[in-house]
Amino acid sequence: MEKNKLKSVLKKTYRFAFRIFSVAVLFFMGMSLIPLKSTVKPIQPRSNTQYWTLHDGYKIAYTKIEGDASNQRPPIIFLHGGPGGYIHSSIIKQMEVVAQAGYDVYLYDQIGSGLSDRLAKPKDYSFYRHVQDLEEIVTTQISAQKVILIGQSFGALIAAHFIADHAMLVGKVIFTSPAPLQPEELDAHGNLIDLETLYPTPESLHFKEPLDVFEETEKTLINPRIIVTNVSAMLFNIKWASDSEMDGLVNTMATRFTSGMVCDPTNVLPEEGGGGGYVHIFSNWYVGVEDPRLKLVDVNIPALVLQGQCDQNSYATAYEYADLLEGEYTFIEGAGHEIWWEQPEAFTSSILDFLMKADKE
Repeated sequence: MEKNKLKSVLKKTYRFAFRIFSVAVLFFMGMSLIPLKSTVKPIQPRSNTQYWTLHDGYKIAYTKIEGDASNQRPPIIFLHGGPGGYIHSSIIKQMEVVAQAGYDVYLYDQIGSGLSDRLAKPKDYSFYRHVQDLEEIVTTQISAQKVILIGQSFGALIAAHFIADHAMLVGKVIFTSPAPLQPEELDAHGNLIDLETLYPTPESLHFKEPLDVFEETEKTLINPRIIVTNVSAMLFNIKWASDSEMDGLVNTMATRFTSGMVCDPTNVLPEEGGGGGYVHIFSNWYVGVEDPRLKLVDVNIPALVLQGQCDQNSYATAYEYADLLEGEYTFIEGAGHEIWWEQPEAFTSSILDFLMKADKE
């Protein structure tokens, strides 16, 4: 009798728990149908925006700044950060100064962001896709024998991998606020190598911690629609939320996390709505990506690393690039991750001084 009562109670408990769970799931899925709202208007083409059509039909938006037509210098290609970043008007203005020294400058939105096309499926994006796009741009779209690369943040990572496989196409390289080189390096025992021990910060360099905004920004991701979108993309390769929604999410988040990319938050420039959502998710995946370090140490091209005093990445992260290519390292006071936002003259002069010096050698 007691056993029957216990079984009856357990059945009722299970049924009640199942109903609660079902209601919770239905509520969660219902919430996942509510479209995301963006606080930033989508980016619009500029009067000088042009497009390359890649071999697979997708279009890449770019801006070309003409240099001196009489010079024979290699063109400069600027690689923006991200993944999911874009060409901000401020860097176009900045690179106009560099172009005046006689360089044609190309600045393009990587596939999946800015004014460039979005790919059909989430998993069509990959880190290697960006490297392959750069190869096609250099060899087919520009048809240059050699180029000069300027890689900002994630763009530095693209540049490093491109050089590892196509060093003969690069005459010089400048890494600005470089992202950590991927994949992370392991020792002979399979343990991560501690870069901070390998490259200790010199006492002469006085770094300052930028505003910590990433923890607060990440709270934005605790949203049923975002969670279901990420799961759907990773497990089923479908877009639960539209490209415009996911792009808008990145743009909205950028209005917050860019405060951590400067020394003084009042120097943050307004967002221009070019962020890419799905490209950010899958271009950040480095499983199976070949370590470029063994190839880079054998490359002999002039290299410069620029890092701001308030960069969110460590000295060791940036200096590894200089060490691998036996390049120069320049520390810029009063600047954060986006160096030219706060120290535009130091940013430009460092680039031009390096280029002129390398030309004479």
